[in-house]
Amino acid sequence: MYSTPQLDDLYGLTSRIRVAVQRLNKHSVPLLLLLLLITSFGGSPAWAQTGYNRWDAKPVTTPKPATSAAQRGAQLARAKARQDSIVRAQHLYQDSLRIAAATAPTLLKRGIGQRIKDKRLQPEDATYFEYIRRFIKYPVEALRAQIGGDVVMKLSIDATGRVTHLKLVESTIPPGAAGEVAMIQQARLLLRQLRFELAAGVTEEEMRIGYRFE
Repeated sequence: MYSTPQLDDLYGLTSRIRVAVQRLNKHSVPLLLLLLLITSFGGSPAWAQTGYNRWDAKPVTTPKPATSAAQRGAQLARAKARQDSIVRAQHLYQDSLRIAAATAPTLLKRGIGQRIKDKRLQPEDATYFEYIRRFIKYPVEALRAQIGGDVVMKLSIDATGRVTHLKLVESTIPPGAAGEVAMIQQARLLLRQLRFELAAGVTEEEMRIGYRFE
């Protein structure tokens, strides 16, 4: 049997209480048992430590670092960029509806792109310029920033005269300038609506749309 100072104390206490109980009458027994219980709990460091270990520690809340002026500025810039993107998308959508509802010009004679480039226009080519003049819309943001330039698109035209494919060939609008995306998209929408005379097969046209402010 193992012997430790704590066990020796407990054995001695138990023996003394047993002797005392034998000497007292039966009415004193409950009181002594209660005394034994209080003495055992109060004098036991292990019980006290166990009770302490059962305490629930509350998590420590780490305060959030304060937002600096530079961070606030970056957040505002990102929010403004998102808002501007939404506005541009709305304008493009409105332009697409407006142009899609436009009456297509009279069937154009093929080769108009080369005639415009060589400055050898024919009377029937006037319908193309009337169509562009009527439905082109200068983007507000580009107008405020006084941004202009030319957009050149290559069109693939099927035998029925419909534009089936467009490819951006050249743009003299400064990259990233205000209204650049809107101007290119609008040129694409306008040229998509063109109709050409019937032909034996697929042909191509290179068309230029210019944005000028005065």
